[in-house]
Amino acid sequence: MKRLFPYWLLLLPLLLFQTVSGQIHEFGVWGGMSNYFGDLNTKTSFKFSRPGAGAFYRYNIKYRGAWKTSFNWGQVEFDDAKTKTAWNLQRNLSFKTDIFDVTSVIEFNFFKFDKADPKGKHWWTPYIGTGLTVFFFNPKAQYNGQWYYLQPLGTEGQNDPSYSGVKKYRLYSFAIPIVGGFKFSFKRNWNIGIEAGVRKTFTDYLDDVSGKYPSYASLPGGSTGLAAAFSDRSSQNGGEKIGKPGYQRGQSPKFDDYLFGGITLSYTIMKVQCPSPNGTYR
Repeated sequence: MKRLFPYWLLLLPLLLFQTVSGQIHEFGVWGGMSNYFGDLNTKTSFKFSRPGAGAFYRYNIKYRGAWKTSFNWGQVEFDDAKTKTAWNLQRNLSFKTDIFDVTSVIEFNFFKFDKADPKGKHWWTPYIGTGLTVFFFNPKAQYNGQWYYLQPLGTEGQNDPSYSGVKKYRLYSFAIPIVGGFKFSFKRNWNIGIEAGVRKTFTDYLDDVSGKYPSYASLPGGSTGLAAAFSDRSSQNGGEKIGKPGYQRGQSPKFDDYLFGGITLSYTIMKVQCPSPNGTYR
């Protein structure tokens, strides 16, 4: 039950709002790009940006806020060999992974956002939001023309934690999303927007790189196994081998992050207002 608790946090707003009737509900999709920041990409490069897309539900709370849950997919990757940084070129590591995430955030509108305003003065606003994300990933890399998943190989000695002191990482984790954007209303029910959101994750293995080069004694197959080939790739392009046990393999002392950004398109189901006895709407 403790492991399921974060998932219930994502669903709790939906359960609460199901008891409220006559509110404004919004359904939409987005498409754009995804990018990764971590031990390989330490300079916030967008050179390896890849596609991203998703769908979302937004519950609009009055005019200044909203609760949104989204289901997202993106592909992130990085390749040391295609950079201009000397250390990256020598290290020669690379990875690619699909990310599937579920994100639930509370949004705050900077301006009043009232699609039903008869004067049409409140049809756009910038907004920010934060909440909770759970995501799934599985890094892989290519060797001799074939792709291999990296987590089972234990490239930093995770398959022999009694020797290396490094435990195997999970293929799911949690993150704190920080979201911002602009949204615009048109034709009453329709909305279009621009949004970007970084996920501050709680894993340093999105790229399968975190700590130090392991001893071959802690790798399956020793110095000639597949794990060793992926653990230290510095000599595969004719360079000098740098992966000595205990030497730094990763460059970033913090967890990895990823970003989704793009264009949103959504449709709002408007509340049907009934006139009150005094002629106003409620």
